[in-house]
Amino acid sequence: MVKLCTNHFSARYEAARVQFPGNFRKLGNGIYSGKILTDDICEDVLERVRYFDVHTNADRRVTANSMHQNAVLSTEIGIEPLVDALVEMFVADVSPKILPERYRLPIDTTHSYIVRYGASSDRDLGFHVDDSFLTLNICLNEGFTGSDLVFEGERCPTHVDTDASEHERIRVDHKKGFMIVHSGKNRHFVDCISSGERSSLIIWCQSEAERQRWFAAQNSGECLEFCGKFPKPAVHNVNTGFD
Repeated sequence: MVKLCTNHFSARYEAARVQFPGNFRKLGNGIYSGKILTDDICEDVLERVRYFDVHTNADRRVTANSMHQNAVLSTEIGIEPLVDALVEMFVADVSPKILPERYRLPIDTTHSYIVRYGASSDRDLGFHVDDSFLTLNICLNEGFTGSDLVFEGERCPTHVDTDASEHERIRVDHKKGFMIVHSGKNRHFVDCISSGERSSLIIWCQSEAERQRWFAAQNSGECLEFCGKFPKPAVHNVNTGFD
């Protein structure tokens, strides 16, 4: 197998992006989905993952995060040009068209990795929030069933374990080349995969100010305004008739 050159992705992606005019649709509050990668670029990423699996000893691998047993950091397989191009394109071409202002914060850093679900990998993922203000989740393959992404509504640290309302619970299936965009603080979990294997590229978009705000609320118990349990302003009845 020939290892792909580092600049391969940026040129291929720039050529492909014109095919996708930002056909994103809203699935729920702060949740969107749209086609973003061609099949050949998805296969390029998977080829790098396969190369990494064969040629890298397990004891030399860097842990991508604490939630997955065999996730692979983007830096380990050299797809930083693709990640950078995706984030740049999303911020410039997609975000202004679909996202409310509160989701369009300056991105200080990103953390990206490939996650895999299947018989020899993680089969599901428990209820959690991401260490991001915005998450980009791109499915890289077909040939699996199950493994849906299930959302349960945005919460602050104080209310993160509260029940979801009916309108907050949204189930999203994964499609090859499609990006699911969601608030990092929209609680979610991944259903058990029924058959096959699924690989996805996850990009956490991080804002240091928002991160510190989250930790401050964790310590103070303050309910943040995006939380589904944030107190709503009282509505006062106004008499508009005549005496």
